[in-house]
Amino acid sequence: MRIVLLVSLLVAIAPASALSDEDEWDGLAPGEGREEVYYACQACHSLAIVKQQGLSRESWDESLIWMVEEQGMPELVPEERELVLDYLSKLYGPDRKAQSQ
Repeated sequence: MRIVLLVSLLVAIAPASALSDEDEWDGLAPGEGREEVYYACQACHSLAIVKQQGLSRESWDESLIWMVEEQGMPELVPEERELVLDYLSKLYGPDRKAQSQ
């Protein structure tokens, strides 16, 4: 009887505690660099800001420079910076709406 009760309890709470991939990353699209973007950006602001921008790689780069120089964002190491810029320009660039259709 105890085993049946325990299994029933685990089945009942498992879906509530499981996060979808989208929830885990606050809606960031899957792709190489997502984890780096998540941790670099959400430390200071909502990821909704990131997802709505639609900037070119050059504009994302200028934004990173501004955030480091003016907002106190820790500077990313060069390899991580390239990964972040690749991810943002590919998945949240000017043509992001066309990619999602």
